[in-house]
Amino acid sequence: MTQQSQKTQALADHYVDQLSYWAKITTRPLFGAVALYRHDHVFAMVWRGGLYFKVDDDSRTKYEAEGSHALGYVSEGEEHALKSYWEVPADIVEDHEQLQRWAERAYRASVKNGKG
Repeated sequence: MTQQSQKTQALADHYVDQLSYWAKITTRPLFGAVALYRHDHVFAMVWRGGLYFKVDDDSRTKYEAEGSHALGYVSEGEEHALKSYWEVPADIVEDHEQLQRWAERAYRASVKNGKG
């Protein structure tokens, strides 16, 4: 495991701990990120120091209003984005109650989407 992978896993473990009062969450590495699962549904990703929650058309507006952005990466010199995962704003990450509400919304978006 690379040093970056170890840091990403450690951060994912931190978020699992932060959300442990909300639900049982498991993690798995996924293309350099770490995916957070609840009941076999991916509802979050930890990538390059950020926490990204699954969004749908209804919840995306909250992220846009907070000035957030989609999970982005570069592959073969081209920029790409996973438009269904948006970075959780810092003030939400630091507030346990809001983090739980946003996680629940992300989980519902994942279930509604029908795939992890």
